[in-house]
Amino acid sequence: MKTQKKLILSTLSIVLLFTACSINQPQVEPIDTKTEQEMKLKAMKAIKTVAGSLQSTLNMKVKEGGLLNAATFCSTHASSLTKNVSKTLDEGVKLKRITDKPRNSNAQATKEQLEVFKEFKTKLSNGEKIDMIVKQKSTNHYQVYKPIIISGKCLNCHGNDEKRNPEAYKIISKKYPNDKAINYKSGDFRGAFLVDIIK
Repeated sequence: MKTQKKLILSTLSIVLLFTACSINQPQVEPIDTKTEQEMKLKAMKAIKTVAGSLQSTLNMKVKEGGLLNAATFCSTHASSLTKNVSKTLDEGVKLKRITDKPRNSNAQATKEQLEVFKEFKTKLSNGEKIDMIVKQKSTNHYQVYKPIIISGKCLNCHGNDEKRNPEAYKIISKKYPNDKAINYKSGDFRGAFLVDIIK
Protein backbone atom coordinates (compact mmCIF):
# COMPACT_ATOMS: atom_id res chain seq x y z
CA MET A 1 0.00 0.00 0.00
CA LYS A 2 2.79 2.41 0.95
CA THR A 3 4.62 1.57 -2.29
CA GLN A 4 1.48 2.35 -4.31
CA LYS A 5 1.08 5.72 -2.54
CA LYS A 6 4.73 6.57 -3.24
CA LEU A 7 4.27 5.67 -6.90
CA ILE A 8 1.16 7.87 -7.19
CA LEU A 9 2.92 10.80 -5.45
CA SER A 10 5.98 10.43 -7.72
CA THR A 11 3.81 10.39 -10.82
CA LEU A 12 1.90 13.50 -9.65
CA SER A 13 5.19 15.31 -8.93
CA ILE A 14 6.48 14.60 -12.44
CA VAL A 15 3.19 15.76 -14.03
CA LEU A 16 3.24 18.98 -11.98
CA LEU A 17 6.89 19.60 -12.88
CA PHE A 18 6.23 19.29 -16.62
CA THR A 19 3.07 21.43 -16.33
CA ALA A 20 5.02 24.17 -14.54
CA CYS A 21 7.76 24.07 -17.20
CA SER A 22 5.29 24.33 -20.06
CA ILE A 23 3.53 27.31 -18.44
CA ASN A 24 6.84 29.19 -18.24
CA GLN A 25 7.70 28.52 -21.91
CA PRO A 26 6.75 31.33 -24.35
CA GLN A 27 4.02 30.17 -26.70
CA VAL A 28 5.01 31.06 -30.27
CA GLU A 29 2.22 31.05 -32.80
CA PRO A 30 2.88 29.70 -36.32
CA ILE A 31 3.99 32.48 -38.69
CA ASP A 32 1.13 33.76 -40.80
CA THR A 33 1.71 34.45 -44.50
CA LYS A 34 1.48 38.23 -44.14
CA THR A 35 4.12 38.35 -41.36
CA GLU A 36 6.36 35.93 -43.25
CA GLN A 37 6.27 38.15 -46.37
CA GLU A 38 6.92 41.25 -44.25
CA MET A 39 10.01 39.61 -42.71
CA LYS A 40 11.28 38.52 -46.13
CA LEU A 41 10.94 42.06 -47.49
CA LYS A 42 12.80 43.52 -44.51
CA ALA A 43 15.52 40.88 -44.92
CA MET A 44 15.91 41.55 -48.65
CA LYS A 45 16.28 45.28 -47.99
CA ALA A 46 19.10 44.56 -45.51
CA ILE A 47 20.79 42.05 -47.82
CA LYS A 48 20.68 44.42 -50.80
CA THR A 49 22.22 47.17 -48.68
CA VAL A 50 25.11 45.09 -47.30
CA ALA A 51 25.74 42.64 -50.15
CA GLY A 52 25.26 45.39 -52.75
CA SER A 53 27.90 47.55 -51.09
CA LEU A 54 30.32 44.63 -50.83
CA GLN A 55 29.78 43.55 -54.45
CA SER A 56 30.20 47.06 -55.88
CA THR A 57 33.41 47.55 -53.85
CA LEU A 58 34.80 44.20 -55.05
CA ASN A 59 33.96 45.06 -58.67
CA MET A 60 35.77 48.38 -58.25
CA LYS A 61 38.83 46.62 -56.77
CA VAL A 62 38.93 44.20 -59.72
CA LYS A 63 38.78 47.13 -62.18
CA GLU A 64 41.52 48.99 -60.30
CA GLY A 65 43.99 46.13 -59.95
CA GLY A 66 42.56 42.81 -61.04
CA LEU A 67 41.75 39.73 -59.00
CA LEU A 68 44.80 40.06 -56.75
CA ASN A 69 43.65 43.51 -55.67
CA ALA A 70 40.17 42.17 -54.90
CA ALA A 71 41.64 39.21 -52.94
CA THR A 72 43.78 41.60 -50.88
CA PHE A 73 40.71 43.73 -50.11
CA CYS A 74 38.65 40.64 -49.22
CA SER A 75 41.23 39.29 -46.81
CA THR A 76 41.84 42.62 -45.05
CA HIS A 77 38.78 44.88 -45.29
CA ALA A 78 35.64 42.94 -46.31
CA SER A 79 34.59 42.16 -42.71
CA SER A 80 35.00 45.75 -41.53
CA LEU A 81 33.09 47.07 -44.58
CA THR A 82 30.24 44.65 -43.84
CA LYS A 83 30.17 45.76 -40.18
CA ASN A 84 30.15 49.45 -41.08
CA VAL A 85 27.39 49.12 -43.68
CA SER A 86 25.37 46.97 -41.26
CA LYS A 87 25.24 49.94 -38.88
CA THR A 88 23.08 51.78 -41.43
CA LEU A 89 20.33 49.13 -41.40
CA ASP A 90 16.87 49.80 -39.96
CA GLU A 91 16.47 49.70 -36.19
CA GLY A 92 16.12 46.14 -34.88
CA VAL A 93 17.71 44.60 -38.00
CA LYS A 94 21.10 42.84 -37.96
CA LEU A 95 22.79 40.84 -40.70
CA LYS A 96 25.66 38.39 -40.92
CA ARG A 97 26.90 35.68 -43.26
CA ILE A 98 27.09 32.13 -41.92
CA THR A 99 28.47 28.91 -43.39
CA ASP A 100 29.31 25.31 -42.57
CA LYS A 101 32.71 25.69 -44.30
CA PRO A 102 34.14 28.96 -42.96
CA ARG A 103 37.10 30.92 -44.22
CA ASN A 104 36.77 33.22 -41.22
CA SER A 105 35.86 31.18 -38.10
CA ASN A 106 33.48 33.97 -37.00
CA ALA A 107 31.14 32.88 -39.80
CA GLN A 108 30.74 29.30 -38.51
CA ALA A 109 27.06 28.33 -38.35
CA THR A 110 25.68 27.09 -35.02
CA LYS A 111 24.04 23.69 -34.52
CA GLU A 112 20.59 25.31 -34.84
CA GLN A 113 21.59 27.12 -38.04
CA LEU A 114 23.03 23.91 -39.51
CA GLU A 115 19.56 22.37 -39.19
CA VAL A 116 18.21 25.11 -41.48
CA PHE A 117 21.09 24.40 -43.89
CA LYS A 118 19.86 20.78 -44.07
CA GLU A 119 16.50 22.08 -45.33
CA PHE A 120 18.24 24.07 -48.09
CA LYS A 121 20.54 21.21 -49.08
CA THR A 122 17.70 18.68 -49.23
CA LYS A 123 15.72 20.94 -51.56
CA LEU A 124 18.79 21.54 -53.74
CA SER A 125 19.56 17.84 -54.02
CA ASN A 126 15.93 17.22 -55.02
CA GLY A 127 16.23 19.85 -57.76
CA GLU A 128 13.78 22.17 -55.98
CA LYS A 129 14.00 25.95 -56.02
CA ILE A 130 15.26 27.31 -52.69
CA ASP A 131 13.89 30.49 -51.20
CA MET A 132 14.31 32.34 -47.92
CA ILE A 133 13.35 30.52 -44.73
CA VAL A 134 11.78 32.49 -41.87
CA LYS A 135 12.06 31.22 -38.29
CA GLN A 136 10.21 32.80 -35.37
CA LYS A 137 12.27 32.98 -32.18
CA SER A 138 9.65 34.72 -30.00
CA THR A 139 6.53 36.85 -30.43
CA ASN A 140 8.47 39.78 -31.93
CA HIS A 141 11.81 38.18 -32.91
CA TYR A 142 12.40 36.59 -36.33
CA GLN A 143 15.38 35.22 -38.23
CA VAL A 144 15.45 35.09 -42.02
CA TYR A 145 17.89 32.84 -43.90
CA LYS A 146 18.70 33.60 -47.54
CA PRO A 147 20.86 30.95 -49.23
CA ILE A 148 24.15 31.87 -50.91
CA ILE A 149 24.90 29.78 -54.00
CA ILE A 150 28.34 29.52 -55.61
CA SER A 151 28.60 31.11 -59.06
CA GLY A 152 31.39 30.84 -61.65
CA LYS A 153 33.14 34.01 -60.38
CA CYS A 154 33.29 32.60 -56.84
CA LEU A 155 35.49 29.71 -57.99
CA ASN A 156 38.50 32.04 -58.39
CA CYS A 157 38.79 32.01 -54.61
CA HIS A 158 36.47 29.15 -53.54
CA GLY A 159 36.97 26.47 -56.22
CA ASN A 160 39.28 23.46 -56.34
CA ASP A 161 43.01 23.61 -57.18
CA GLU A 162 42.26 23.74 -60.90
CA LYS A 163 39.74 26.57 -60.65
CA ARG A 164 41.29 28.74 -57.94
CA ASN A 165 43.59 31.57 -58.94
CA PRO A 166 46.88 30.51 -57.26
CA GLU A 167 48.22 34.04 -56.74
CA ALA A 168 44.95 35.35 -55.30
CA TYR A 169 44.60 32.30 -53.08
CA LYS A 170 48.15 32.77 -51.77
CA ILE A 171 47.01 36.13 -50.34
CA ILE A 172 43.87 34.60 -48.84
CA SER A 173 45.59 31.57 -47.30
CA LYS A 174 48.13 33.82 -45.54
CA LYS A 175 45.26 35.57 -43.76
CA TYR A 176 43.20 32.39 -43.25
CA PRO A 177 45.57 29.40 -42.90
CA ASN A 178 42.69 27.16 -41.67
CA ASP A 179 40.44 28.05 -44.60
CA LYS A 180 37.66 25.51 -45.24
CA ALA A 181 35.82 27.54 -47.90
CA ILE A 182 37.28 25.79 -50.94
CA ASN A 183 36.59 22.94 -53.39
CA TYR A 184 33.15 24.23 -54.29
CA LYS A 185 31.55 23.77 -57.69
CA SER A 186 29.26 26.23 -59.45
CA GLY A 187 25.74 25.80 -58.08
CA ASP A 188 26.90 24.51 -54.67
CA PHE A 189 25.37 25.75 -51.42
CA ARG A 190 27.88 28.11 -49.77
CA GLY A 191 25.96 29.28 -46.69
CA ALA A 192 23.40 31.96 -45.96
CA PHE A 193 22.74 35.55 -45.10
CA LEU A 194 21.15 35.50 -41.64
CA VAL A 195 18.98 38.55 -40.98
CA ASP A 196 17.93 38.99 -37.35
CA ILE A 197 14.77 41.12 -36.99
CA ILE A 198 13.17 42.41 -33.81
CA LYS A 199 9.86 44.16 -34.51
